[in-house]
Amino acid sequence: MELNIEKQGLVRILSIEEEGKQIGNLEKDVIREFKKEVNIPGFRKGQIPDSVIKARYKKAIKEEVARRYIQNNLDEILKEADLTPVSTDINFGDIDLGKNKLSLKISFEVAPEFELSDYKGLEVETTKIEITEKDIENYLKELQERYATYEPAEEGKEVEIGDKLKIHYNIETEKGEKEEDEIEVVVGANQLRPEIEEKIIGKKVGDEVSVENVDLYDEKGNVIGKATVKVKIVEIQKKALPKIDDELVKKANLGETLEEAKEKIKNNMKQEAERVRDFDIETKLLNILTDKHEFEVPQSLLKAELEYLVNSYAKQLEQSGIKVNNDIISSIIPTLENTAVKNVKSMFIIYKIAEAEGIEVSEEELNKKIEEMAKNEGINVDEFKEMIEGEGYLAGINYDLLKKKVLKFLKENAKLIELTKEELEARKSKELEGSEELPKEAENQKETKEVSSNEQKVEDNKVELG
Repeated sequence: MELNIEKQGLVRILSIEEEGKQIGNLEKDVIREFKKEVNIPGFRKGQIPDSVIKARYKKAIKEEVARRYIQNNLDEILKEADLTPVSTDINFGDIDLGKNKLSLKISFEVAPEFELSDYKGLEVETTKIEITEKDIENYLKELQERYATYEPAEEGKEVEIGDKLKIHYNIETEKGEKEEDEIEVVVGANQLRPEIEEKIIGKKVGDEVSVENVDLYDEKGNVIGKATVKVKIVEIQKKALPKIDDELVKKANLGETLEEAKEKIKNNMKQEAERVRDFDIETKLLNILTDKHEFEVPQSLLKAELEYLVNSYAKQLEQSGIKVNNDIISSIIPTLENTAVKNVKSMFIIYKIAEAEGIEVSEEELNKKIEEMAKNEGINVDEFKEMIEGEGYLAGINYDLLKKKVLKFLKENAKLIELTKEELEARKSKELEGSEELPKEAENQKETKEVSSNEQKVEDNKVELG
């Protein structure tokens, strides 16, 4: 085998020439299989001469011979070239097939080469965990709202925020289309259009309000028409909040007494705050590291990561009841592309730090994780392992475990600067003060808010009143 290597950035182009019986036998096998499958007028299936098959399917035959040759010899080729592809994307170039001779080109991407910058002692600002009595009080108020009930209001009561109403609505579009129904809504729960809700507050049972020129939206969030909406109040129910006492916390499975519940709430809030803080610290550490290291990322990995992020985003929208379309996806693509680049860069940095520090995932740790995942899925461990190996997920699981270990190491060696919520807010306000342009992160948030605004219009149009 003759092998030549050409470099183009992260792409390696291998020119391969192979001669011998191996090639001739591969060609015979391919022709034999073609003869079984193809139909050519004037010949019986399976009895077509090799010369006819070769003449008619020359391009397909040489491509299949090349594919099988690479499939059989890739490990040996990569060993001789001393190269490791970063993905399974192997692209074929020029192919030439002669008598017992094959010439071809394949290309793939390799990992970027870069020097590690300092990764120990990184300074990260984080929020100091403080669970106050006010926090616990607010939680109990939310619990109180969660277990609220509704009871018939006294005669003559006026509608106010928090009331549950039974209303009869009548909608007529400018095109003359009509719709009417009777539904229940809670005032102040974003179940009514603001312009309608504004008019019914202060009204009583039997009162009717009318709102003209109510916007109608299409699935893209564009205004497609106007409508007149009439709403009649049929019934008013007043919210009844339960007492914050032993009975309420028992019902919520928070303990036998209010004091016991407060302690449990405090511990739960502290654990959640620690989880959020740890995630925030890890995110900041990775952002610092990706900003400090400049190197090209493999396009094949970037493409796969972006596809994963887009699919995850679309799935989240669908689970929220939002119909996904190309406009919504396109609007978030720039932000997702930035995230994909950071994710791919951080992966190479993680591997590099792990190598430098001798951080590894043991076979025992990997098997334990696989057993946990199999148990959660309700699948036999051996069957689950075979499945994830077949689908190429094992490397991903190993990387997730390695990433956790490296992030733990980075946190242990970081300089954490604890600030109160008030100090952090003041710092952010000061940074934004006097700035004419939005920071990149804020601009991304602005774009996301604009998408959310369109999504809300879509949601509003789905249910005109409730």
